[in-house]
Amino acid sequence: MLRDITVGQFYSVKSPVHELDPRVKIRFVLTFIILSILDRNIYLYGLLTIVFMAALIMSNVPVKHILRGMRGIILFILLCSMINVFTVYGEELFKIGSLTITSEGIIKAVYVFWRMLLIIFMSSLLMYTTTPTELTDGLEKCFAIKGNVAMGITIALRFIPVLMEELDRIMKAQEMRGACFDKGGPVRRIKSLRTVIIPLFQNSIDKAKCLADAMDSRCYRGGKNRTKLRPLKYEKTDYIVYMILLVLLIVGMYFIIKF
Repeated sequence: MLRDITVGQFYSVKSPVHELDPRVKIRFVLTFIILSILDRNIYLYGLLTIVFMAALIMSNVPVKHILRGMRGIILFILLCSMINVFTVYGEELFKIGSLTITSEGIIKAVYVFWRMLLIIFMSSLLMYTTTPTELTDGLEKCFAIKGNVAMGITIALRFIPVLMEELDRIMKAQEMRGACFDKGGPVRRIKSLRTVIIPLFQNSIDKAKCLADAMDSRCYRGGKNRTKLRPLKYEKTDYIVYMILLVLLIVGMYFIIKF
């Protein structure tokens, strides 16, 4: 399962979404996230779901590829959402032992789960359709931050799948030597991870050093005077997406105020 994690990886394929300016994609995703957390509204969430599905179809990123890397995250979100079923006061439906399930709790759990899925899937789609260089340039332009800071954020995001692959490799190597990570109680399982955490930490430092040496050997220097090989430039499609973003913002605010 660890090998299936694809969060943070760029999916190389031709699509209209891949060709968009990274500044447009970043601002679109930020507006999408802000709208999703402003209100708990079935009409608003329905609109955002349609927008995400349209972006997903145009991105040509396979649904199986996204779901394969999101299984653990979806399960975690589901468990967190289910807490609302037992903790929100309201009209009692039935009891399971000392736990009371309310209709308001179920409704809130559904909205929380729906909201988090929209936010995580849309953010992941940004990573799948934007190269590290484009993402760095986009963050630098959108938030007026230094190139080194933007590069650091991008590298941190891209390191997630690399570390997951490294963790999977180390665990398999330890299992070949007789280690067992899925038997015994929680305390025993935590203790067994000691043979994994230390090599993972050491390998992470080694990979970071190799990356730093590679960037230094290519004379990478961050800063405001650093020129771009491919400067960001808006195309006609980018302006069309900005118009769509404006319409989404207006309609979304209408749903929030009206309903």
